[in-house]
Amino acid sequence: MLKMEPNGHYYLKRYTFFFNSVLQGGEMAKDIKIDIDGIRLNVRVGMIMRYKKDVVIEISTIGRNSVVPGGRIHINEKSSNALVREIKEEMNFDIDERKLRLIKVFENFFCFDKKDVHEIYFLYEYILSDEEFSNLTLEGNKDNDSTYFALVSSNDLEKYNLLPTELHDIIKNSRL
Repeated sequence: MLKMEPNGHYYLKRYTFFFNSVLQGGEMAKDIKIDIDGIRLNVRVGMIMRYKKDVVIEISTIGRNSVVPGGRIHINEKSSNALVREIKEEMNFDIDERKLRLIKVFENFFCFDKKDVHEIYFLYEYILSDEEFSNLTLEGNKDNDSTYFALVSSNDLEKYNLLPTELHDIIKNSRL
């Protein structure tokens, strides 16, 4: 059995497991984030949230980057459940899990804070109804005041540094 060290790391042979602790419903939940031989493995979920020909993106006020709504998957959590949880946490919006459509699982490789990152990314699509859109409040991220959500035309996505970069083609090719 693994034992958590005081620094929050679990040690098993040469692998180091990091779990971000997040308080959820009175219990501690763990994000999947694993360091193996100096390379970080993340498991994330994201959502192309569409309303007509527009897409909701999260834009950074610090850098030039933008992403689709989503976040890390907790250990022992289905990707669709993680997405429902992340959207509720970040946007205070309830999505109907039955309307989620998994459109792609892909790998993303990048360097962040001088660390190589290998990311496994579950990407869903969600089409907002007129009623849902009328209840959607696009404002700052509830978990992070350095980002905000915006509805942008899918034709204008090239104006944003949308990451992962593969999202541009996926959004263009998944249009209804």
